[in-house]
Amino acid sequence: MLMTASLILLKVKKEKIAKRLFVSGSLILFIFSQPWVANVLLYPLEHHEKLYDSSKISRGEIIFVPACYYQTRYDLPEVSRWHECSMQRLIQAKILSDELGIPIIVTGGSFLSDKNVKYSEKAKQFLEVLGVQPNRIISVPEGTDSQSEVNALKRRFNRLSIITITSATHQFRLSQILKNAHINSNVVQVDFQSSGELKPFLTSPSILALERTRRAIYEYMAIAKYYVLEK
Repeated sequence: MLMTASLILLKVKKEKIAKRLFVSGSLILFIFSQPWVANVLLYPLEHHEKLYDSSKISRGEIIFVPACYYQTRYDLPEVSRWHECSMQRLIQAKILSDELGIPIIVTGGSFLSDKNVKYSEKAKQFLEVLGVQPNRIISVPEGTDSQSEVNALKRRFNRLSIITITSATHQFRLSQILKNAHINSNVVQVDFQSSGELKPFLTSPSILALERTRRAIYEYMAIAKYYVLEK
């Protein structure tokens, strides 16, 4: 945005201001494209709690997998339609379901590009392909965001001890939503975006680091929105 503004100012002969904006924009881009900066921003989201406690997980009665994303547009192979966070959540759910012998709940309604497609139904099909028995999968085709998915979960399974599987960046906000809904749940994190390394280091700019920085900022904004508007 700053660079775009500098180009506009350059055309209207505001060269001094344009130069300052260009330098500021370049500096911000350089900083936020550093992997270390991305790690620092992601650390409070992904590493503020230790990974799941196996002794607590073993007492779980059902596994809850909130929605991430599935691409309904374009002519793509089935595996390419799944976002990385969806695949990691569902595969981890399958692993725990096999280990503990408990069923899986998948939520998510009509929030995809094709409104006729229910996310939870696609997730159920994916789990079946992975080898999960159909009678161990409960599809709840409701919810368009974390809050509405938890609301749907609460109406049906509030009294059970639940294992929730979600992305590491999402786990702090989702844990707060579950807690405020009085749902007994232990959260298992997957889809980590950072290494947890906080020691400063400098590298060439990285587009991957820039995307991870964007993801961290998005999550902080979502947390702020939740506390201001929904809590």
